[in-house]
Amino acid sequence: MHKLLGAWSKLVGGNAANGVLQLVIFAIAAQALDLAALGIVILIQAYVRLIDGLFNFQSVNVLTNFLAGAQESNDTDRLRGLLKAGLIVDFGTALIATIVAVALLPLVAPWLGIDGHWIALAAGFCIVIATRTFGAIEAGLRCYDRFGAISLRPVAVSLVTLAGSLIAWFAQAGAEVFLIIWLVAEVAANLVYLVWSLVILRAHGVSGLRQADARGAIAASPGFWAMMWQTNATFGIRMLSQEGDVILAGAVLGPVAASLLRAAKNLANLVGQLGRPLQQVASAPIARFAARGEGDQALFYAAKIAAIACLAGLVLAAVMALIAGPVLALGFGKEFAAGATITAILFAARALYLSGVTLMPLLIAFGQSGRFLGSVIAGTAAFFIVLGWTIEPLGLIGIGLAHIAFELVWSSYGWITARLTLHRTQG
Repeated sequence: MHKLLGAWSKLVGGNAANGVLQLVIFAIAAQALDLAALGIVILIQAYVRLIDGLFNFQSVNVLTNFLAGAQESNDTDRLRGLLKAGLIVDFGTALIATIVAVALLPLVAPWLGIDGHWIALAAGFCIVIATRTFGAIEAGLRCYDRFGAISLRPVAVSLVTLAGSLIAWFAQAGAEVFLIIWLVAEVAANLVYLVWSLVILRAHGVSGLRQADARGAIAASPGFWAMMWQTNATFGIRMLSQEGDVILAGAVLGPVAASLLRAAKNLANLVGQLGRPLQQVASAPIARFAARGEGDQALFYAAKIAAIACLAGLVLAAVMALIAGPVLALGFGKEFAAGATITAILFAARALYLSGVTLMPLLIAFGQSGRFLGSVIAGTAAFFIVLGWTIEPLGLIGIGLAHIAFELVWSSYGWITARLTLHRTQG
């Protein structure tokens, strides 16, 4: 646990710094642009994130599971082969996602209120997807406990974006300039991070990836493709609610509502900064427990981390319920105070998310990635059922309640599945 806390502190420090930087960047854009113009930029970003999540495979959790097993058995050849396979998946699906995003844009743009020169800008912004190719790299860094390196990429992106945003603000630039700055900043940081991470892995003895036997490594990793497809189907379906909510807010309620929702989500994501680092540092230990046949220890370890994280998230949610209005007005402008209620609700939803933050690596380690997909499908169904009932009469509050429904259904389903799987294995 001491090692876990050390790794988590490195990641959460970087994530917390990035979260604060993201809030500052959003605050600058909110002060510089009117709500409607900011809403168009936010809708373009949400569209790109959604297509990225649906078509660009996130290989990190699956690879972490198999890389940890290869490490446990000291199988260096298999480890190198898995990393090569992951890189091929990352680059191939990133290219496919970029093409899909550009191709679908003319069909989706009118529905989102994106027209004129904004369509060309949105198509250019889709290029960022092609540089989001660090799943295999991050999995390798996890296995070598290089969590500090993992946390630096988002901070680097935010620092460059912040500098560019400040220049645009002082120059009284329009929304188009802000979008271009955010694109260039992320593309540059992603490419530098990719090269730097490969250098770090090489320092750990991971070299000669071109000659590595990717097919052989996959053949020696039963369930590799099944887990890859199931995990990424899970992630893609999850994105329907994570980014689809902003798109629906813009399409149904207008770009101003999309701006208010994004402001609330940016604040609520501070709670999520506690969770993703925990998932990152817990993935390899959970996989190692399972590889040694210690399923009960894996379950206990995952549940303890999730319970502590959820409790911390609920405390933060209670505090935010009291101060959301003033925080929004002070940080983004008085017009954003209208988002106080949705902000408090989203904080509560993020706290509930933390109750299942270790479910993905746990169910992957138990060979139940398909069940995790089932939990996300059930949660997404609950999300859209509640959303359909509430978005028109309640507006943004209905979106918040839909997120609460998702987290409750998803987390309950996942933990029940984990316990039943363990009982079947032991029984």
